[in-house]
Amino acid sequence: WDPKNGSELPTVNATANNTSNDDGYHSFFDAQNTVFLFTVLVSLCGLVGNGIVIWLLGFCIKRNPFSVYILNLAIADFTFLLCKTVRFIFFLIDFYIVILNLFLKAITLLCYLSSLSFLMAVCTERCLSVLFPIWYKCRRPSHLSAIVCALIWGLSFCPGLLTLLCSYFVNLSCEAIHSVYYVMFFLTFSVLCVSSLILVIQVQCFSWRRQSTKLYVIISLTVLVFLIFGLPLGVGLVALRFLQSFPYSDILLPICHLLSAVNSSVNPIIYFLVGRMRQHLGRKPLREVLQSALTDD
Repeated sequence: WDPKNGSELPTVNATANNTSNDDGYHSFFDAQNTVFLFTVLVSLCGLVGNGIVIWLLGFCIKRNPFSVYILNLAIADFTFLLCKTVRFIFFLIDFYIVILNLFLKAITLLCYLSSLSFLMAVCTERCLSVLFPIWYKCRRPSHLSAIVCALIWGLSFCPGLLTLLCSYFVNLSCEAIHSVYYVMFFLTFSVLCVSSLILVIQVQCFSWRRQSTKLYVIISLTVLVFLIFGLPLGVGLVALRFLQSFPYSDILLPICHLLSAVNSSVNPIIYFLVGRMRQHLGRKPLREVLQSALTDD
């Protein structure tokens, strides 16, 4: 479904012999446009939610090591949804510029990898805090979260920039760059799975001693949501790259993009719902709710 030329839609000849084909084309693209429209609507809602999280964590709440990761995750999700919204709006209004589409696509892939990496980082650090509590409280570097976030942005930026350069500006092998991107995706996802499994086992073993913290609930739900809604996009892109084509890819990939928009949009909802757990009924400012959710209680 991603265009390679100046037109998104194939040319349809209005003749008596291909009336049924015309109907098939129109029904297919009506379904595809519907998926794109839902993606835009979900992305707009996600932009609002992630924007609120960015504002609160960036300017209203004192940050801790875990909230630094959540802030960067919200920035990655916000940028991911913004690029996706712009690309699909351009598709719906039949507006296409090759270099602009390529730039938005590179930023989208960059933010998708960054979002996965920040989720992996917060899960790994939480795992370390559970397995090595004395080291974590006494020996952990004070600026570790900021350093890790800077490294994640830098590593994610490299394949995105090279993807943009290899297509139109310099003589680079795009296949090699895409392979690097998919290797990074696989390694990051593997670390996320291992750290999540260790964290689940460790917490469940001691669940009889104390109630699970809100931060653990947030991490568990965020990882679960990514596995359900975010992972299909990565799997679909890898399958398309190595298989060149697979059945119903023209409609399955837009659905995967819709699911990825849901993944990036639902994270703020998780933060605020978990933040209101075990609290007295009544309205509280969003700042207090979010601070309660990200406090390592």
